[in-house]
Amino acid sequence: MKVEVFRIRDDRPVTLTSYVLDVPREVEWRRRPAVVICPGGGFTHVSDREAEPVASVFLSRGYHAFVLRYSNESMGVERVYPDIVYELANSITLIRRNADRWNVDADKLAILGFSAGGTVAALYSVNWHRDWLVNALRVPKDLLKPNALILAYPVVDFVAMYRYAEANPNTPAAGVFYKMATLALGSGKFTIDDLKNISATYLVDSNAPPTFIWTTADDDVVPVETIIPYVEALARAKVPFEFHVFESGVHGLSLANKATASNPQQVNQPVSRWVELALSWLERHFE
Repeated sequence: MKVEVFRIRDDRPVTLTSYVLDVPREVEWRRRPAVVICPGGGFTHVSDREAEPVASVFLSRGYHAFVLRYSNESMGVERVYPDIVYELANSITLIRRNADRWNVDADKLAILGFSAGGTVAALYSVNWHRDWLVNALRVPKDLLKPNALILAYPVVDFVAMYRYAEANPNTPAAGVFYKMATLALGSGKFTIDDLKNISATYLVDSNAPPTFIWTTADDDVVPVETIIPYVEALARAKVPFEFHVFESGVHGLSLANKATASNPQQVNQPVSRWVELALSWLERHFE
């Protein structure tokens, strides 16, 4: 396996770490599918718990894996949008331009986003084809197209998060919403239209890729009711999707096993099944 770290931009430590499997001569499939992982962290940092350990699981199933550490507050950044979309776009472009070198199947490129990383992934999935992004990067659209999307307890609707926060002001969800919205927009003052511009829900169309989503029914940081409008938008646009809501589990479970747990609550055997469910779904779409 080859591990390399690429600087995605020169002015801050935004990086793409590649985990590229060697291809033994005995293996029939020369080109492998790949996944780009966007860890969470509430736009304040990028979580290591949702980075390399997750990449290892995909590596074990024959995928190349890439981890994007995108713009966030820890880098001294006061506004992360639209930079986070550009950074993921540049990462996708880098992978496809190196498909021959890395033995990547360029038609089997998935994105996996956790929590705030789900914001990054979802916003990219509904904007990859738009002129403002294509013209900024000056690349053909086919280099930017994601082939599949996996979202874990994602923040995909800031309007729904705002309404939840207003109705439930003394909750973890309220604190996370105001922090993320402020960092996304660069200001704590915003309108509903501002929130719609950073919400994938309002931008879904038929160009969105097949999507797998999972969360838990009692997540108190990203409540399930803030994700449902996005799922409904996928249904209206006739985008293939699969949506799993597990009965119970704290926010930020990652793999939901001891490999990624920082406390006992983050070991959740029923929820850990999401990995196999997602991989099975992904393999169906890719095959």
